[in-house]
Parts: sequence; C-alpha cells; structure tokens
Amino acid sequence: MQNWLSILQEFPVPEPAVTVPGGDVPPLEPLPRIILFDVYGTLVCPHLGDLDDQARLASGEDSFVATAERFGFGKDVGIKWHGWFFEAIASEHKELKEQGISPAEVQVDQIWADMIGMVGGDLTGSQPRMFAAYREMMANPVRAFSGAVEALRTLKERGVGLGIVSNSQFYTMPILGLTLGINPDEFFDPKLTFLSFELGFSKPSPYFFRLVKTTVLHLGLRPEEVLVVGNDLENDVLAAEAHGLQAVLFHGNDQSVRLGKGGLAGTVIANYQTLITACGL
Repeated sequence: MQNWLSILQEFPVPEPAVTVPGGDVPPLEPLPRIILFDVYGTLVCPHLGDLDDQARLASGEDSFVATAERFGFGKDVGIKWHGWFFEAIASEHKELKEQGISPAEVQVDQIWADMIGMVGGDLTGSQPRMFAAYREMMANPVRAFSGAVEALRTLKERGVGLGIVSNSQFYTMPILGLTLGINPDEFFDPKLTFLSFELGFSKPSPYFFRLVKTTVLHLGLRPEEVLVVGNDLENDVLAAEAHGLQAVLFHGNDQSVRLGKGGLAGTVIANYQTLITACGL
C-alpha cells in the first residue's frame, strides 16, 4: 500500500515568496526564550490559507475534480465531493458550536473517508489521507517565505526554543518540511507544537492559547518569555496577548496578512531579518 507521503513528491517545490521591505523594530522586552510560529501566512505563503480560509472562500471545485481523476473517478464525483466537503465542515462546526466548542477543528482525513465511501471507493490503508493531501496540494500550494529557514537556523543555534501554533491538518507539518527543505522534528520541540487537528479546536479559541500558557508554565517559563509570530491579528496576536504571551504580526506580504477590522496594530515584522534583530540576535 502506497504511503500517503509519496503524494507530496508529485508536486514541485516552488521558489520562495519575497517578503516586503521593512525597517527594524525596537528590541522585544523581555527577549524571548521561546518562539512559536504560525504556519500558513507566516512560515509559508499559501495560495488560499488554512482549511477555515478555504471554507470561507468556498474553494472552487477544480481541485476536487483533479483529485477524483487522479484516483480513477470521474468529474461528476469530484463535483459531488466539492459540495459534500464544505457541507461536512460547516455541519461539524455548527454541531460543536452548540456544545460550546468554537471554533472547532475537523479531521479532514475522516471527511475524505466518508466521501470516498459514499461513492464506493477503497478505504483501505492510507487512501483517505492520500486523497486529502492531493486535494490540498492542488488547491493550496505554498511557498516558503524568504529568510524563514535561515531565521530558524539562527534561532536554533542561539538556543531559542522553537515551536508551532497552527490551525492545521495531518499534512501541515510534512508540507512545511518539504517546502522549507528541513526536517521539522529537528527544529520544533514537540512539547511546544500545538496543532489544531490534534486538539479538536482552533485559534482564536481561548482554549488554544490557554493550553499554550499552561504548557510553558509547567516548563518553568513565564508567558511573557514566549513570543508568538503570526500573520493573523485576531487568531495569532490578540489571542496570544490575551493570555500574557508576547506576539508580533508577520506582514510578509499583502496577500497573506490578515488584519481583520482593526488594521495594523502593535509590533509588525515585515521580514525574518527584522525578527532576528528584534530578538537581539
């Protein structure tokens, strides 16, 4: 049985996305001992965004049709999958919101297992994950932000702990590693890696950064010694600051930054060299 990770090799790694020019910002105070990065829009520049972004945009049916045809189904099946997919996400979000979990995170491979079964497809082995990963790569190709890998290496060499805070799915970390050309396990501490699909809820749920804060306290750190770097003002910056963590908005380019209704606020990092400087390195 083919491993789902082999699907990622069918897609070329694109050139990095150039970040916007930006000057220095004042040194962070206190200087962070831990830095937690968002993924989509922060370490990598996505075509669409995370799964919630795709659901809000009602991402087009082309990627579903391509997935159907890649795995031996017809166009009509792909069109059905497009409708079923976003209906399943909306239904689960609604059901869990009524239970007090908002925003909830879905298990995208389980949705694919259900949809494949509805058209009589093979559910053995890693088939649902293969379908899910292929559709994601078709719909939402990502590029590394220029300077991201170099910044991670510098931070690691200087003894700064690294982690992830991401609205994500099972394929997010492997795609991140492929795109950046790194082994994520060598850079990001698993104790400091918070992935929404593993938690069942997503940013900006107050539970998300409450969990982050509780974790760092148990590690003997103060919340203000932890820096969150993200492209979404509401999901990353404000949600993290509400729990006493430091946070900066990453404005790598106009395509990826998410300002909401508030506009630019607080410390804004335009590129990774600026981040390194702000960390006193």
